[in-house]
Order: sequence, then structure tokens, then C-alpha cells
Amino acid sequence: MGVTTSMKTVEVTRTKIGAQGARVPGTMEMFFSILREKGIRGVNRGVNAVALRQVTGWSSRIGISRFAEESIRSITGKAENEKLKFGEKVLASIIGGALSCWNQPFEVSFPFK
Repeated sequence: MGVTTSMKTVEVTRTKIGAQGARVPGTMEMFFSILREKGIRGVNRGVNAVALRQVTGWSSRIGISRFAEESIRSITGKAENEKLKFGEKVLASIIGGALSCWNQPFEVSFPFK
């Protein structure tokens, strides 16, 4: 997450500079410039939003998958301690993954600085 967040900050900054009509520095040149001016906090500006999205995304994925597993158990009449078949586990995971994408643009919607 650290490198991705850092490079996203660098690319957004480069885009803003390019929109102003100035010479656009290279990626590493921009990275070191931000690091010199603002330190490590400047490079990782969006880290809080990214971390929050990761937590909410993975939590909802696991929670929705568990709910789907319980629903599959209920539909098939399996006891709580009985194992699900491979296909049933895959189906529960697909449901969890598909429905947990609700927070994908989180760091774009709420840019924490």
C-alpha cells in the first residue's frame, strides 16, 4: 500500500502541474521533490483514506461471504458444523467479492489530507 499510495500522490501532482502548463517533471524527480519539500507525510498524503477503504472493503467482503455461507447452509439444510462443498464455498466468496465493491471510490470521494 505504501508504494502505491506514494506513486498515486506523485502522479496526481504531476497531472496538476501539467494542467498549469508548466514543464512536467519525471516520476522520480517529482517523488524526490515532494519528499524534500513535505517529507514522508507529503508523499503519503492519501494513506489514511486508502487504509480506511482497505479495512472497510475486506471487512465487508468477509462479512458478506460469511452471510452467504450461512444462507447456503440454510437453503441446503446443512448443520452449522457441517462443511460446505467446494462449489458452495466458491459461490459464497463470489457473492462476498461482488457485493463488497461498494466502497471502491472511497478515497476519491473523501480525500483526507
